[in-house]
Amino acid sequence: MTTRFRFLPTVALLGALAAPACASGAVVYRSEPPRGYGVEAERIAHDNGFRDGRDAGEKDARKGRSFSMERHDDWRDADDGYRRNFGDKEFYRREFREGFRAGYSEAYNRFAHRR
Repeated sequence: MTTRFRFLPTVALLGALAAPACASGAVVYRSEPPRGYGVEAERIAHDNGFRDGRDAGEKDARKGRSFSMERHDDWRDADDGYRRNFGDKEFYRREFREGFRAGYSEAYNRFAHRR
């Protein structure tokens, strides 16, 4: 008779895992990549953003423009290099902007002092 109840905790756990995490349908924002997204796509997004930001920052500094990432389409769109198989586009866009911010700041500060 005890063998019949031996699997009850396992069945209860599986039932809890199968239940929806958020029944209200609310959007949950994450600070880490969604499951299965992959570190490779995160690195690509950051690198693409850094490269675009570096080019934009250097151009702005050489032309004597003020420091402003928001004026650039690449910053606003933040999807350069995105591919569907990367997964969540919003995560890609956040990571792209982090890279853009780093590249823009580095290049702008380096070239603004040379004028």
